[in-house]
Amino acid sequence: MLYIFSGYPGKALPAGMAHLHAGGLRHCIKEVEHLAELEEDPMIQYVKEGVYACPVGGNEGEWLGPVEYRLSPILDKDGITWKIFPEHWTFGNNVTCTNWTANRETMEVDYRTGIPFADLLASGHPIDMSKVMIQRVPRITESWKEYEKRWFPGTCPQESHKVHLTYVITKGEMEPWAYERVRRLIEERDAAVVDLDRYRPEHFSVSRKWTHPKKPGLDFEKLLRGRN
Repeated sequence: MLYIFSGYPGKALPAGMAHLHAGGLRHCIKEVEHLAELEEDPMIQYVKEGVYACPVGGNEGEWLGPVEYRLSPILDKDGITWKIFPEHWTFGNNVTCTNWTANRETMEVDYRTGIPFADLLASGHPIDMSKVMIQRVPRITESWKEYEKRWFPGTCPQESHKVHLTYVITKGEMEPWAYERVRRLIEERDAAVVDLDRYRPEHFSVSRKWTHPKKPGLDFEKLLRGRN
């Protein structure tokens, strides 16, 4: 069973706060709180087209059946549906924190006429720059239109953005209480980790601040996640 959640543990935490990374979340689900039996067999791989048994070193896997999946209600509100994953999208197995970046191309146009500034320059005619107001606008490309179609209509962000997701793959369906606990651990900043004495420091990452090297006065929150 494939469960897809919005974000990852600690995504909304301020700098300096420790949070579970993917390996820590695996430890929590399997060893500490016993929330579900994770699919840990490296031969079992979840792909959008189905579940496959992939032999080690082999090029082709045996199709075991369609993917059973559940998306978090938050993803539905954000406009992210099963359709957003393209063909042959790989989810792997076990627990995975992942992200993708969608870069929106832009162009500069004359604010009054909408004519691309590059076209004005290419015309070869003199330009009175005192009468030109330059505006940067999104460029409509075929690739962006195809990407936008994968979102629920009207919900795709119209600027460059990053989507963070967490996949939890189990051998069976989680109990409702267990699902809600896993969802809160991933999506809610106030979900406390219990039985801390059963964790090790390597199960956690720390949220940090990152300063752009060219803009020292501009701070961005960058959460670093460990990987196993």
